[in-house]
Amino acid sequence: MNCTTKTPTYCYRHSPELIKSRNKEDETTTHLQNELNLLPLTTQHQITSIWSTYQTATKDQRLLILKGILSSSCTPQLSYISNTVKPLLRTDFTFIFPPEITKHIFSLLDASSLCAAAQVNLHWKTLADDDTLWHRMCEQHINKKCVKCGWGLPLLQKRKVIRVQKRPATEDMCEEVPAAKRIDQRRPWKDVYSERLVVGRNWRRNHFNSRVLDHQHKSGITTLQFCEAQNILITGSYDKSAIVWNLETGQVLRRLEGHARAIRTLQFDDTKLVTGSMDNTLRIWNYQTGQCIRTLEGHTDGVVHLNFNCRILASGSADATIKIWNFQTGECFTLTGHTKVVNHVSIHKDSTTLVSSSDDGSIRIWDLERRCCARILNGHMAPVQTAIPSMTGFLHTFFQPQLKKAKLLIKQRQSSPSSSSGSSDEDDTMTMTTTTTIPKFPKRRSSNSSSKSEDCDRSSEQVIISGSLDNTIKIWSLETGECLQTLFGHVQGIWTLAYDKLHLVSGSHDGSLKLWDIESGLPMHCLDGHTSAVTAVALSDTKVVSADDKGQIRIFDFGCTSKSPV
Repeated sequence: MNCTTKTPTYCYRHSPELIKSRNKEDETTTHLQNELNLLPLTTQHQITSIWSTYQTATKDQRLLILKGILSSSCTPQLSYISNTVKPLLRTDFTFIFPPEITKHIFSLLDASSLCAAAQVNLHWKTLADDDTLWHRMCEQHINKKCVKCGWGLPLLQKRKVIRVQKRPATEDMCEEVPAAKRIDQRRPWKDVYSERLVVGRNWRRNHFNSRVLDHQHKSGITTLQFCEAQNILITGSYDKSAIVWNLETGQVLRRLEGHARAIRTLQFDDTKLVTGSMDNTLRIWNYQTGQCIRTLEGHTDGVVHLNFNCRILASGSADATIKIWNFQTGECFTLTGHTKVVNHVSIHKDSTTLVSSSDDGSIRIWDLERRCCARILNGHMAPVQTAIPSMTGFLHTFFQPQLKKAKLLIKQRQSSPSSSSGSSDEDDTMTMTTTTTIPKFPKRRSSNSSSKSEDCDRSSEQVIISGSLDNTIKIWSLETGECLQTLFGHVQGIWTLAYDKLHLVSGSHDGSLKLWDIESGLPMHCLDGHTSAVTAVALSDTKVVSADDKGQIRIFDFGCTSKSPV
């Protein structure tokens, strides 16, 4: 004869799993027992008997007992019941819904809500601290603006232990190191997010530690570049020397001398440093030993700017020409077209396009395969000191005027009552207009449909950001050459600028250093300290390093935890 044991059924409140997870329930039971122990033994038995009778009663009997107790209760007892019952009626959905639905609900929360949820109890903390949730949070915010909240968090470089090929931060290099190389995957993603949240908040609130390096150059500084991963800063000066600094301590590691005139430009990677001078030459150095490896000659006037990648080196000169040097073949060819000093050259990521700016007030886009000028951008009213093309994945709201009008028409059409019918001639005309004027922008991957729809308000169109002595910063379409927006804020000419996916920093002849929101083009803060023209600037995820024509070097560190006196 088989005996089947009936599995006991529990209501939601008395589910063993729920009781086990609720520390407050245990505290209540303990408190009741302590109060009961203070009573006479006879009274204890009577109360225990009442509780036992209620627990063993059926549902209808329990209801009848409660009605009798309520009818016999006075106002103080009824008030206690009213205050006590409400929190007891709350339901923990995590014990009712399947785990997949619970996880999806938590995935819809922002970072603050997840942190608040983690404080409910241990069970909720386990759910809210789930690594996949925080990985998704990092993907939404790190090195880009979140389409929901508008916040962006910086990438943080790890101090390099093993040498790998990376491009350091420089005043005109905007390619970033892939996130996979910079983030320690063994760390919980919540810790990664928290670390970057502190830095991101410092950028927004203008909280930084500022320090000035000892004067080592005998004259004004013309150029600089730094790399946090390698912990070095290299500066070039009118005094004909380049100095290698320890970025963290400010100690001078090495002084490189050999040029006959001022060093106007430099760039380094893991193995070499290239400098350009007004003595018409470029020099390639081993900056770890101070040895000059090679001297490149060819310009007939001073070298004002250079830029290189793994394949080619481009140099712009006061002789109004640009030379392209091939590292692999040794070949060199010249690009002509500018009529005055070439102030800036920048190789686009594909090595087939070059962007240059000049004292003639123009920006030129060059086709390096055909070795000719593909487009000329005119709009600045004075010499253009710098022009930098955007990096891959750079999202912005600098739309073309036609696109802005088309988007406005779409919003008006969607909000109008007649938009649902779509039968009028006016609707047909509007449809044709918006279809022909809106380019299709690449879509970013997103975890939900709302993010995808909001992404339509941002463009991944490649742009050029330029700074000029006409006091303005302009954003240009790399594809069409159209000026998309002009940024105003400086009262004197702009000598230098640098930007990444979150910030833009610009230095002016009046000694001001301005920090801009790169997505909207709005000024955020002014970094004070310089008393003369800011001639060089570079930024990373946590720092802005700037120098002026009096030889002062300032480091603004946003990775700090306390506010700096400004």
